[in-house]
Amino acid sequence: MTRIAVLLTDRCHPKECQGECRTYCPPVRMGQECIVWGPDTKPIISEDLCIGCGICVHKCPFTAIKILNTPEAAEGEMVHRYGQNAFRLFRLPVTGGPGTVGLLGSNGIGKTTALRILAGVETPNLGDYEHPADLTKVLEYYRGTEMHAYFRKLSRHELRTVVKPQYVDGLAAIDQSIEDYVAEGGGNAARALERTGLYSARAKRLSEVSGGELQLTAIARTLSADADVYFFDEPSSYLDVINRLTVARLIRELGEDRPVVIVEHDLAILDYLADRVHLLYGEASAFGVVSHPMATRTAINTYLAGYLREENVRFRTEPVTFTSHPPKPPSARIPLVTFAPLVKEYPGFRTEVTGGTFHKGETVGVVGPNSTGKTTFVKMLAGVEPPTKGGPSPTVRVSYKPQYLKAQGDWSLQDRVMALSGGKDFDLSFFETDLVGSLSLRPILGTPLNKLSGGELQRVAIALSLAMDATLYLLDEPSAYLDTDERMNAARVIRRAAERRGAATLVVDHDVYFLDLLADSLMVFHAATHGTGKGGRGEGPYIMREGMNRLLKAVEVTFRRDEETLRPRVNKAGSALDREQKSKGEYYYDPAG
Repeated sequence: MTRIAVLLTDRCHPKECQGECRTYCPPVRMGQECIVWGPDTKPIISEDLCIGCGICVHKCPFTAIKILNTPEAAEGEMVHRYGQNAFRLFRLPVTGGPGTVGLLGSNGIGKTTALRILAGVETPNLGDYEHPADLTKVLEYYRGTEMHAYFRKLSRHELRTVVKPQYVDGLAAIDQSIEDYVAEGGGNAARALERTGLYSARAKRLSEVSGGELQLTAIARTLSADADVYFFDEPSSYLDVINRLTVARLIRELGEDRPVVIVEHDLAILDYLADRVHLLYGEASAFGVVSHPMATRTAINTYLAGYLREENVRFRTEPVTFTSHPPKPPSARIPLVTFAPLVKEYPGFRTEVTGGTFHKGETVGVVGPNSTGKTTFVKMLAGVEPPTKGGPSPTVRVSYKPQYLKAQGDWSLQDRVMALSGGKDFDLSFFETDLVGSLSLRPILGTPLNKLSGGELQRVAIALSLAMDATLYLLDEPSAYLDTDERMNAARVIRRAAERRGAATLVVDHDVYFLDLLADSLMVFHAATHGTGKGGRGEGPYIMREGMNRLLKAVEVTFRRDEETLRPRVNKAGSALDREQKSKGEYYYDPAG
């Protein structure tokens, strides 16, 4: 086994501790320089002298140290290393010829690093971080393999690559219109704008558009570029389920005659897009290992099972399981919250929602295109927005997690919990026993909220919302910024909290897998048909299958259940099963199939 010592520099605060990592280290106490202070006063850990006792890991007050073991065979396969006690990546995905290659793994495991290396943005150092990376050494390392030809073309500037970046928020700072930004990518910008649905909005300034439009803009620019290899890093973020399927079709078409590499956390979209998939496993922020390529169905099922048989690696303690969602018997559905028909009008926007009932212990998903009123509906139920007509909102205790999260000040989660624990509505016991561990919050309890990543802040917001004692929980897009593992775990936590507390939970989201894991029923929003052209209409709740049928029929997409895992899978357009299900009117899955 090879020992890896990792220092999470963003968590390490040497001025606020007593140097416990060095003080309690057994080799240091025996006179060996296993831990020394670096130029920045932060510790440097010698992996050769470390005995793997783990004392420094447990003594560090900021959980900033990880001591891990990896298979010794992986040491010779190291592709890139960022520093002495920093992240390292083993192996690379193989692009091959035309087709779409998917990368699947948790956040901080090396997917974006692999993309940057393959795109030529970063040169791999093969583990030698003390000297400048050299493509000559890379070519020698890969001599006799398929990757040798790839890197040779990169070194000769014979391979044109284009990358759709992971984070598109930064585009809002660019002082350009959508059309001008896409046109800079070269190629047929007008066609790319038309195919992504942006043509009518092409004159908008990037600083004035939504997150979904920023994502579509970045995708349009990438699609319009004339390149040999295309890279898409998380293209479904901010997009509603309909736009996700539209973009998936476009990327899949692109991969018919050239290589495409995609990182995606929405498993339904990845399943539809990819021809083969590499799994990435390891330890977040410490190391990542790229598996050998697998057929897409096999890769996703392996990922859900958590055991990679070919490499004898287990990366999940228990498999993720899906159900076919049979409707609950009427006797088990106890009405809890009833709301009247609601209407909300803004200048140029109108949304209306039919009245309905939420039941005890029920989790209701809310689906539909963006800009149809889903968030407005949740705000009306939360009492944040008064309805223009109808209502008032239900007079019950409500806990609300908004769509957009922003941490202000330098409060930590621990500070926030201490402030809330004095109130009668905050269940401190439930937070500590059920949420801290299940949402992996312990390592960030003392970190200022404004220093957290998007995924960490999302998990914090979910936990604080569920810890409130309420009759109705309202969670707007809780899967945003979460990786695949975190989404599936959050789905279980939210569903379990609703059942345990006997409350009703309303969840707005676009990830079909996420909703399939947690929802008992669905509310469906459709685009407006009234004069303004902006807004929509919400209906339901319906049982899960009926709700998805209503949504998917509008976009002519069908889903089936995987025979092995029962997970939802998108049928290829025009396939025999796709045609058969459409003829029966069963767009989500055919219960008789």
